[in-house]
Amino acid sequence: MTLIPDELAEIELWAKRVSPLSGTYFRSVEYRFMNPDEVLNGRGTQLYGNRFAKVGTRAVYLADSDRAASNEVLARKKRLGGKAQITLDKYPRIVFGVDVSLEKVVRWLRKPRSIRLRTVREACLSEGELEASMEVGGKLQQLGIQGLLFPSVTGTGRILVVYLDNCDPAALKLRNLDELKKKLAEFR
Repeated sequence: MTLIPDELAEIELWAKRVSPLSGTYFRSVEYRFMNPDEVLNGRGTQLYGNRFAKVGTRAVYLADSDRAASNEVLARKKRLGGKAQITLDKYPRIVFGVDVSLEKVVRWLRKPRSIRLRTVREACLSEGELEASMEVGGKLQQLGIQGLLFPSVTGTGRILVVYLDNCDPAALKLRNLDELKKKLAEFR
């Protein structure tokens, strides 16, 4: 999908409706990537891209609940390798609580009134397709947006993608970091 000028203009208008967002969100990572010093670095998205982020984009995906974070993982694995490839019992993960403090967040939780923007949103939230969302995400990042809150394609919860290059390093903080590091050291 390549956005036409009218669609880009609608996205720019929509992106002007930013508002702050703060609270606790959740990040699910593979056990092998559970180093707290790297959980929020955006390296995975930078290497592989994802919904609303092209390859090369440093972004972090958070969910509004532990359940939503886990469901997103399963949906991504299904998209990449099929149903039988993965289940949570065979794919250990750790879920981190992340305190979020952003100033410029756009929300795409409801269907827009604009038919043109609604069509773009539907393409972006298609379960198996990422091209449209990557294009929109690139535009949002270019406009200086820090985060986009959108409904999970799994039907459970809300997802927040945070564009790290548009944020202050203090915008995301792992909850209880010192205690977490101590527990992980004991675990190892």
